[in-house]
Amino acid sequence: MKFVTTEDRVDRLEALFGQFLTEMAVLNKRADERNKAAEERQKLAEERHREAEERQKLAEERHREAEDRFARFQTEMAAINQRADERNRAAELRHQAAEERNRLAEERMSRFETEMREFKDEMREFKDEMRRSKRELDKKWGDLANKMGTILEDVVVPNLPRIAREHFQLETVLDFMIRRSRRCPDRPERVVEFDALVVGADAVLLGEAKSTPKVGSAAEFAEKIAVFFDFFPEYRGRRLIPVFGSWAIPDPVIERLTERGIYALRMGEDTMELANAAALAARETTS
Repeated sequence: MKFVTTEDRVDRLEALFGQFLTEMAVLNKRADERNKAAEERQKLAEERHREAEERQKLAEERHREAEDRFARFQTEMAAINQRADERNRAAELRHQAAEERNRLAEERMSRFETEMREFKDEMREFKDEMRRSKRELDKKWGDLANKMGTILEDVVVPNLPRIAREHFQLETVLDFMIRRSRRCPDRPERVVEFDALVVGADAVLLGEAKSTPKVGSAAEFAEKIAVFFDFFPEYRGRRLIPVFGSWAIPDPVIERLTERGIYALRMGEDTMELANAAALAARETTS
């Protein structure tokens, strides 16, 4: 039997104590490391908390700014809406005023159109009455001229320059003669009276007038036309325009005049007019 001495026990205890110290040192070291790590995590957590607080503070500031901006926006929108409402009310008032003006204008236009229709009807009646009066007056004047034998001077002659200008382009009248009696230069014993002459630069309008035209009047005038340049040789080379005039010319006489190329001048609705101008123009076109 082996006895354990006190020294062995002390040595064993010292060894155990040394091992204990070593393990404790390791544990303390690990504990220190864990504490240090915990402190670092705590420090990091605190920093993150501070950052979170700063972000929260910044977010709150931004939220307040957003609320302020939204409040200002609401105020501005309210002002804009108020101004828009005022403009709309003003526009509606203007629209109502414009509609009222349009209504009044339409009423005035309707009254004006009614008055114009009435005026036109009155003018039409007045013109018809004036035409009737003029026709009656012209007829009386024509009858009086026929009775007095002045159909040439009173009826035909005043219209010849106008007819020459409007229908035959004789803008400038060089000479205008009425009841011109002319002796033939080659045969002095021959004397002929021409009722009217309107002389232009390149044409001569020869007028003949009868108070009571007959079918034979066309042939009689044609004889004067045939010898005209014998009596007025100074006008040779100029266009000769024969015009037979009277207050009223029967259609058979107009037909004879047209056949001989003679213009028929008679009273129309308002003034003297050429009754066969279109027929003679058609003949010149086909010839």
